[in-house]
Amino acid sequence: MAPNPEFLRWLQANKKDIMREWAERLAQLSPRYAQRPPSELRYTVRGAFHAYREALTTGRMHRIEQFIDYITRKRLKTGFALSDVQKAFELFRTIVLGRLLQPANRHLLPQAVLPLDACLSYTINGFSDHFQRMHDLLVNNHARELERQVMERTAELADERRRYKALVEEISDGFFVIQRGRIRFANPAFCRMHGVSWEQAAGQSFLRYVAPDSRPLVRQAYRNAQAGQESPRCLEYNRLGCPPERAATEMKARLVDLGQGRVTIGICRDVSERLVMEAKVREHERLAYLGQITASLSHEIRNPLSAIKMNMQILSRKLELDGFDRRRLDITAQEVMRLELIMRQLLDTVRPLSMEPAPVDLAGLARGCLELLEPRINENGIQVCQRHARGLPLAMGDAGGLQQALQNLLLNAMEAARPGGRITVWTRRGRAQGQGFLEIGVSDNGPGIAAEDLPRLFKPFFTRKSLGTGLGLVNVKRIIEAHGGSVVVRNRPGQGASFALRLPCPP
Repeated sequence: MAPNPEFLRWLQANKKDIMREWAERLAQLSPRYAQRPPSELRYTVRGAFHAYREALTTGRMHRIEQFIDYITRKRLKTGFALSDVQKAFELFRTIVLGRLLQPANRHLLPQAVLPLDACLSYTINGFSDHFQRMHDLLVNNHARELERQVMERTAELADERRRYKALVEEISDGFFVIQRGRIRFANPAFCRMHGVSWEQAAGQSFLRYVAPDSRPLVRQAYRNAQAGQESPRCLEYNRLGCPPERAATEMKARLVDLGQGRVTIGICRDVSERLVMEAKVREHERLAYLGQITASLSHEIRNPLSAIKMNMQILSRKLELDGFDRRRLDITAQEVMRLELIMRQLLDTVRPLSMEPAPVDLAGLARGCLELLEPRINENGIQVCQRHARGLPLAMGDAGGLQQALQNLLLNAMEAARPGGRITVWTRRGRAQGQGFLEIGVSDNGPGIAAEDLPRLFKPFFTRKSLGTGLGLVNVKRIIEAHGGSVVVRNRPGQGASFALRLPCPP
């Protein structure tokens, strides 16, 4: 879908401000970018902006492709990580959408989201593939040169071997040598990726570091290579020795003779960040499409619902019903209210978040939410335990959004705890991976979450409730991530589950 001319005029009119903000944020993106001269950052931002503008205006990607080739060569030469450059491209969409969310520009948003997503998807996928091809070419050329040197300079084999190891140990990808199925050499990057030392990896079967579900694929590829049969040029598998969300690995290997028998040399690369980025692009596209459908249907559905609700209220007051007839009328009114709730949750999921950051007392927020839900808590006989750390600083956030997120968690906990159960609400200050955070959380003593459901908790429309919409936790995560925070889930099968909302700690 092409953007409307009004959006393109807006983009042209604001190009200087967008490019300035882009260059400023680029310098803060990573240590690598911070080391680059400001003039270089402004030059590359200007090239990227004009390439995007031409693509949005004409639909032609030629200029984007030229810029991808230019930036790939430049960033490979200076040792940039693939993820850093992908994030740099993503800044364009972040900045433009941030400005479009301002009240004066919000009418341009529906026509701008899909074209922006298409441009970014094309750029990131194209850059990732091009970066990978050029990186592979450099590594393969280097490996072939090493092989030639080993064969031509047998007399200097020991010295060449030391150089070879020194060079291989410096590359960021995992490099390994396998003979008869066992590891004969692995560089530090390989050992880091698999959570072992060289002493632990030496002589071990390579399959020991491959996840069980990926072993048949890797084993078959190895057998094909040993038999001289054609194998996949690039093999993806999940590795052990790291968290599951970081396990996606890409491997390229070949059979060579280094003078002491045939061995398999290969390179493995962590591609989990790339897969996450691709999944985010697909999710953005899907939510944008869902937003269009929801916006068009909401008016057509909500107006009839309002009329039905009003008429039900009138009939409830005028008709003298009793027994099952009164019960039927009440059930109908409740179902109308449930449909309204579903429409409201759908709109909350696809509508751009409007935030008004201000200092928020997390403990006070928790007490306020519990007061709102007190009638329902008392009705179900649920015990509530509150644990609030003393001297907790104020969090910076949107109080309404945080209240909505916490209420969703409380309602889920109350349902999981069942009548007579117990829920705990806490606030505290913590630290993880060198970063401080403020946390507000809810736990219950219910049955916990089924293991197979954990990966799908935050997927839209996934629910095990008979009357649920599967959008509550989606909106919780969306609100917290908009605050720069995260949602941490801890599951205790048979004993309950806990959800913690972590927000950035103020300086």
